[in-house]
Amino acid sequence: MATEATPAAGSVSKVECVASIGGRGEGRFSLFRHLAPLTVSAVLHSLPFDSRVSLQPAMVCLFTQLRVGVEKPRTQFARGDVAFLPSAGLVCVFLGDARSDRPLNPLGKVESGLEAFDAVRRGDVIRVSLADPELVNSV
Repeated sequence: MATEATPAAGSVSKVECVASIGGRGEGRFSLFRHLAPLTVSAVLHSLPFDSRVSLQPAMVCLFTQLRVGVEKPRTQFARGDVAFLPSAGLVCVFLGDARSDRPLNPLGKVESGLEAFDAVRRGDVIRVSLADPELVNSV
């Protein structure tokens, strides 16, 4: 009786996502459930989504329809961090080290393609989706 090898299940906490930046490239980032479980779960259930970009000093912001409260808030972020601003429903990608006046829920980190986020212009559309489409039913 032969048994099939099963692929590695991957991490329970880490979920890889892709941000396709219209004509400018692609960025890959990971969301970590342990950073803000309720917020990460809400983001994952909203995927895939398209969003117009809003540029703020040291960050790219993506508009969402999510309404989630403050969860494990932080105000200090480094280049490549991904966070959620509950007061405005924005997913934010930090382009530089920054300190925020308002608390944000930490979500994860950009793993590759941060230079694509650097090239974003106000009004661009970004499509955020799971890196592995087969995980849709498991999030």
